[in-house]
Amino acid sequence: MTSRTAKRYPAKERLTIDGGLNNKFERNQIQDNESPDCLNVVFDDGAVQTRGGSDKLNTTAVGSYAAQGIYTRHDQDGTNTMIAWWNGTAYDWQASTFATIPSAQSVFTAGTRVYAAEYENHIFFCNGTEIPYKYGGQGDEFTRHGIYAPSSTASIATAPSGTNLTGEYAYAITNVNTNLVESDYTVLGTHTAASEDIRLTSLPTAAQSWGVDSRRLYRTEAGGSTYKRLATISDNSTTTYDDGIADGSLGVEAPSDNGVPPKFSAVIYHQARLFFIDPEDHLVKYSEIGNPYTVKSTSFLRLGDTSGDKPKALAIYDNSVIVFCERNPWLIYMPDTSPTNWSVQRVRATFGCRSPLGPFNFENRVMFPAIQGGRFLGFSAIQGQTIAPSASILTQSAVGSEMQSDRIEPDMLLVNEGAAGEISSFVFENKAYITVPYGESQTTNNRIYVYDFSLGQLKQQKASWVPWTGINAHSFTELDGKLYAQSSVDNGFVYELNTDTYNDDGSAIDSYIWTKEFSGVKGDEYLHKDFRDARLFFELSGSYYMDINVRADSDSGAGNKYQMDLSDSSSLWGTFVWGTDDWSAGADDKEQRLFIAPTRGKRIQFKFSNQNAVNQKFKLLGMNFSYNAKGVR
Repeated sequence: MTSRTAKRYPAKERLTIDGGLNNKFERNQIQDNESPDCLNVVFDDGAVQTRGGSDKLNTTAVGSYAAQGIYTRHDQDGTNTMIAWWNGTAYDWQASTFATIPSAQSVFTAGTRVYAAEYENHIFFCNGTEIPYKYGGQGDEFTRHGIYAPSSTASIATAPSGTNLTGEYAYAITNVNTNLVESDYTVLGTHTAASEDIRLTSLPTAAQSWGVDSRRLYRTEAGGSTYKRLATISDNSTTTYDDGIADGSLGVEAPSDNGVPPKFSAVIYHQARLFFIDPEDHLVKYSEIGNPYTVKSTSFLRLGDTSGDKPKALAIYDNSVIVFCERNPWLIYMPDTSPTNWSVQRVRATFGCRSPLGPFNFENRVMFPAIQGGRFLGFSAIQGQTIAPSASILTQSAVGSEMQSDRIEPDMLLVNEGAAGEISSFVFENKAYITVPYGESQTTNNRIYVYDFSLGQLKQQKASWVPWTGINAHSFTELDGKLYAQSSVDNGFVYELNTDTYNDDGSAIDSYIWTKEFSGVKGDEYLHKDFRDARLFFELSGSYYMDINVRADSDSGAGNKYQMDLSDSSSLWGTFVWGTDDWSAGADDKEQRLFIAPTRGKRIQFKFSNQNAVNQKFKLLGMNFSYNAKGVR
């Protein structure tokens, strides 16, 4: 064949390999900046590099317990508290160790995931089957979320002195928490008086875990049936009260519909309310406005059904709450805070969700782990440009769902759909971190997918995907500007992610990326080529090497391996040897030509890696390559 003119691709610029994973399509068909196979890398400002490492936050394990959840509580003074759950017990991070929160020992069943939301300087917890609790930070008592009615009766008899009451009287009592929220009343009993005062003894008190700060006594008028305020007992210890109050001096009626929050399996804060999913009756319930402790008997919405379309997860979209059921998502449009003006509509989507901690918000959209026909498909996003309380708009044009993980569909089909409820997501610095049970029999989260929607100017795609291994994350939280993961391995540790050390608690990070298969300039797709060299622009990361593998024509092997020295070989002032060394003040990056001949074929593919070595990284800023086009073969 006659040799043709040598060509360089691209001719006047560099390739930036920052488009993320795309393993759904053939490696020669994807975009130039995409990768058919990559692991443990990040894409920033047009470059691809090894991800940061992970280090233990607590050097002493809490115990060999299964993780149950990790959250951060934010205080009004700007301080934050990390709270983690193991063995049914809550721990808070205290500078160098996780300490058991007083009264929070074994309040939940060990191993069951705990859900939480923050409101009014408190964080509220539940596992879906047991009484929910609240915590206001160090110095605050860990107590029940709702304010429960007293659970016992009292003794009622004639007082030793007094002649104020005549007739039949009935008594009741309520509990009050430190926020002055009152429980429903409990009837204590009746007494018939004849020109006497009445003494109540053995008044019920509550355990510390109930969070009772005071109690209120109520009484009927003589022969009446309406309970009215008699007195406030400003403690949780007094057990005796003498009553000589005239009927005309009684106060307001006793509350009768101050219900407690349900044993929720999902919770979210919106519009000064908490919204809950009650797994017992499969209703979506909500607290009173400005009062997260009370849920009235009429404060509920029925979405989906109680059989195959049960509600599983909640999210906020614009001014609405989205309820994800197993088959369909629903939208509660809220033009204001009055429930009478709320509108419930089915979202135009064919996917459901089973993951209470799976949905997350990004760019005015809500991403969620999508289920269809019982099968996990990947991640779908709900989006819309205009929202109005119109059934036709909500269901037909404005709000819809589209798959966002199509490019990594082969990976998504390997996520264990039976454990899809374990999927947990967290947004940190314009990236979503999604931990999943990867593998058909995997029951705990063992792989992270990073969804980068930071929209770098050099990136052709609006977002990119990349898988991370080596970090087994149960769930995530942020504390003081750093990202943390609770280990899904039963080892009692929390890890800081994205550290400056390039190792996972001392283990190597297997970091690499394959480029697409390039066929050269347009028109040369079917020509056989002699590939001559690659010009690589890379960071001088340290005194070690970056591996480069080169293969042609869809070779499934490792190809030919080359190495690039990442050390800064120039001599600094004070170490320079005159006549021998090249003096330089040092360099951060370098462009170098790598000769790859003889590599022959129609298409070429490159791999860059950190050699799977501890504390080694690579950072590729750009590249191009040259070849001689030989002809059609």
